[in-house]
Amino acid sequence: MSHCRFLAESGSPVSIALRALSSDEEADQAAIRSYACSVCGLCSAVCPVAAEPEHMFKELRNHAQANAIFRLEKCDPILNYERLGQRFPFNAEFIPENCTTVFFPGCTLPAMHPDASRIAFKILKREDPTIGLVLNCCSKPSKMLGLKSRHEETFFALLHRLERKGVKKILTACPNCHITFKEANPKMEIVSVYRRLKYSKFMPVRPTVNEVTVHDPCVTRYESEMHRHVRTLIKSVGVRVVEMRHNRKKTLCCGEGGATAFFNSAYSRNWARKRINEAQRTGIPMVTYCAGCVNQLGFKYPTIHVLDLLLVRRKRIPKPVAFPFNYLNRLIFRFSGR
Repeated sequence: MSHCRFLAESGSPVSIALRALSSDEEADQAAIRSYACSVCGLCSAVCPVAAEPEHMFKELRNHAQANAIFRLEKCDPILNYERLGQRFPFNAEFIPENCTTVFFPGCTLPAMHPDASRIAFKILKREDPTIGLVLNCCSKPSKMLGLKSRHEETFFALLHRLERKGVKKILTACPNCHITFKEANPKMEIVSVYRRLKYSKFMPVRPTVNEVTVHDPCVTRYESEMHRHVRTLIKSVGVRVVEMRHNRKKTLCCGEGGATAFFNSAYSRNWARKRINEAQRTGIPMVTYCAGCVNQLGFKYPTIHVLDLLLVRRKRIPKPVAFPFNYLNRLIFRFSGR
């Protein structure tokens, strides 16, 4: 509770659970209040008795939508972003003959970091000429908001289509996509592009910084292998890593988690402020491997995507790409990224 303003003001997880179990009305109220939770999982990571409160809040959101007791009009921007990512002209599947591996960069990486996305794919294609490219949305927003049926319908249709086309491995660049694929337990192998790049032969650019601190996206909280690979890549180009107090398993949410900003912006701002305060204590820029985290934090603190650090020549750390240029970048990547 001391780590989370939502729990500090709402009560302990067990008190919330007991109230929800006391009556249908209390269960509905708890489901509605769950939308103020960032579902970032820090509560589970620090819990001394290994309870996992985040799963309770996710199920409460599923309950809210399955029983139509909470409307999501405020989330139209993010849900529309998801729908666009699944439709022409933003979606595409470039799967050549004999292709068994595809690169799935997600929605936000090509939007915010098109050059890094394009160079990363060129490196992958140089090592495997048969690699494919799939541009689509994993429908994580629907899953996160409790729209379980909508998520499963669209996501598993995508999975089954790729399986029918002979895809056996998916290389992910977006942490949210990576976890969404992994949790679906598909027949295909799900591999982070950071793991692949660690063992790849490519010529990194000269970094614009000498020291960085790493912000681990909260969705990768238990992805210790990804934590190591990202740090290894950063150190391989001569950049020193200084850790913040909250890192890896106990990382902080950037403020975007759970779409909480649409329901309680104060909680969202609180998370972002805590993360930026820790970064400020180091006095050096942040590096992360989530384009959404760059977008959330980068307007207020120098934050760079790790692929930008490694692959794109820059004189300074840029500010995040603003609307509508993010959509334009996605279209440019879609029609020229191959």
